[in-house]
Amino acid sequence: MKRFSLLLLTGCTALGWAASGWAALGWVTPTYIVSPEPEVFVAATPCDAVPRHLLAIPGNLDCEMIKWRLTLRRDPRNLGRDDFKLQYTYGMTKPGTQGFVNDGFTKEISGKWVISKNSGQMPGKQIFTLQPTTSEGAITLLQMSDRILHLLDTQGHLMIGNAGFSYTFNKQNANL
Repeated sequence: MKRFSLLLLTGCTALGWAASGWAALGWVTPTYIVSPEPEVFVAATPCDAVPRHLLAIPGNLDCEMIKWRLTLRRDPRNLGRDDFKLQYTYGMTKPGTQGFVNDGFTKEISGKWVISKNSGQMPGKQIFTLQPTTSEGAITLLQMSDRILHLLDTQGHLMIGNAGFSYTFNKQNANL
């Protein structure tokens, strides 16, 4: 009994040690899973029928552009428990600037996201599906590379932009 108590006491003391304490005992330093930095993707897209539908933007509102800021956070401890925050601003563009007339309208949605394999147009590429906690429908993006996502329409096809805007989301602060 004394030997067990001493071993238990030694083990409890070792748990309080810094990494050098673990090494002194000849043990491997424990590795703790630390949540990685969130990934942030940004885009400026046309404000046409599909994004209006996906983001519940009123059809009777004058709108030319949507600026998106998508933050994806992964929880390495619980697979499938990843969440997102999508902040977006929409409205009429202010001529000669990158902004909006009267600052536009800013909204935010959040929820969970999942990754699945694409079996459609571009097999092998991953699809990111954003599932808002509100009543809006799912938003799907095709991962073109580790720094680029592309918005898909409700049938899973690549969205095609116009002369001023595309539907490509670029990773912010990506190491180039």
